[in-house]
Amino acid sequence: MALYGHPILHQQKFKYLTDSIMGLEKYISEPREINYSQELVFAKLSSLKNLEQFVSAEKIEELNRKGVDTKGFKFEDFTATEDRCSFKISPVGNVGIEIIEREPYKTIKIQGDKSMPFSIILWVQLADIKENACKIRLTLHAELNMMIKMMVGDYLEKGIDKLADLLTTIDYGEESTSST
Repeated sequence: MALYGHPILHQQKFKYLTDSIMGLEKYISEPREINYSQELVFAKLSSLKNLEQFVSAEKIEELNRKGVDTKGFKFEDFTATEDRCSFKISPVGNVGIEIIEREPYKTIKIQGDKSMPFSIILWVQLADIKENACKIRLTLHAELNMMIKMMVGDYLEKGIDKLADLLTTIDYGEESTSST
């Protein structure tokens, strides 16, 4: 039997091929400063119920006036609990996300559910810089095959920074529905 025909070498070659076809991509935003305390920002972002106020047509228009590029995005059928939410977003379709981990005042990890066309985990990281200000950085881990990466990779790269910009425009002093 030739070495190439050996079952273990076949498995290793298959693993190499599938790893090169499907890969874990990482998209990281530049850190942004938010002029609210780390505690207020965490309280607002750690409940997915709080997202609803940001997906209305009026809010999208307000963000456009502030210079946040939201062209082409339209949210519909938004439902949420503190840990999960789902909505329809054009041009993507139905999307569901859930918070899978919270480290008070520091980290929120959000995972896409089975409705997503690929697996994602979003890390929201907060760092205190002074009494009433913190820094936020977003890291998106996405398991993408080569074709999906070619189609959406640039959007994810730009989108993670746009999302970070958007998160700096929120009034974190407003009432939130979070409990830590």
